[in-house]
Amino acid sequence: RRGVWRPQDDLYLHGLSRDQARILLQDFLQQAVQNHIRCVNVIHGKGWRSDGREGLLKSLTRHWLTQHAHVLAFCEAPLNAGGGGAVWVLLAAP
Repeated sequence: RRGVWRPQDDLYLHGLSRDQARILLQDFLQQAVQNHIRCVNVIHGKGWRSDGREGLLKSLTRHWLTQHAHVLAFCEAPLNAGGGGAVWVLLAAP
């Protein structure tokens, strides 16, 4: 949150189906860990539903990140990097 770590790579999930997004996110995080990348930006979009609830990919992305073994922390991206439509993810070293 303090900006100590800057994203070294980006992943765009916006517009994908639930299954496509989950597989792509898992593969992306695994590749990032193997390539010794410590911070990534995952763009999922804001996806506000017509009933005012949070978008599906936004909530699912956060859920999947909590389940990934190499994710140390994540937070909403700053406004200039996607704001509420993205998360910065800090990864553990392999």
